[in-house]
Amino acid sequence: MGQKTNPLGFRLGTTQSHHSVWFEEPKNYSASLQEDQKIRQFFKNYVQQIIDKYVKSRRIKIKQNENKYRNKKKGKKRNKKNVKPSLSYTGVIRIEIQKQIVHTKRTFINMKNIKGISKKLRIQKAIIRVIIYSTFMPIEKKIWKRDVRKQEFYYTYPKKFFIEINKVTATRRYSQPNLIAAFIAYKLKERVPFRKIMEEAIDLARKQGDTEGMKIKIRGRLEGKDKARKVWKRRGQLPLHRMNAKIDYCCHTIQTISGVLGLKIWVWKK
Repeated sequence: MGQKTNPLGFRLGTTQSHHSVWFEEPKNYSASLQEDQKIRQFFKNYVQQIIDKYVKSRRIKIKQNENKYRNKKKGKKRNKKNVKPSLSYTGVIRIEIQKQIVHTKRTFINMKNIKGISKKLRIQKAIIRVIIYSTFMPIEKKIWKRDVRKQEFYYTYPKKFFIEINKVTATRRYSQPNLIAAFIAYKLKERVPFRKIMEEAIDLARKQGDTEGMKIKIRGRLEGKDKARKVWKRRGQLPLHRMNAKIDYCCHTIQTISGVLGLKIWVWKK
């Protein structure tokens, strides 16, 4: 039987690092995991809302400029360009959470188990540092802090938030599997053939990125057919059995009219 392992968990400590860095007691471990999940979900949704607002304003400006150009020169022809600004290769790449507990008076919070039974947990004051790696961030840190204070996870127990934003360069964004998955999902929702999308994504990653090998696998009801199938494409080499190889991995789900599609991406970087 084939026994597969996650490429990221297999390489922790060699080429991959932990996305959450903290230490907790066994009683408080589940509560801190739930808190990390809420923090990541909030920041991802928040950045996506900012991108959507920016894209809408940009579309309006492009249409206004085109109308002005048509009114001035009605007789002359103009080369047609894409009016819709591309959403590809924009968004959050990774979110790192670092927690540091400060020794002060302990506070109690009520947490519910899977069965719905509430229990009191002892949690001390903590300092939480959130590091966001993104390619698109047109917003100030003061606005971030104001919106974070309105969330539920901010008031569960005493804590301090420190937010850091690190922008990724234009050349490295093409080799990030999370952004490639967002690009493929955006194109599939616009009814573009999936084979053409896979070729475009691999070509961009190979030409403008720092990738040596790449593999894309899609599974589900492709093009609305009744029978589900899987299609994959690879270029270059993927030494999955070597721990020293810098391999990034992403697993993404795409909601379409015909059903849910599963997407997996492997990238071998230099």
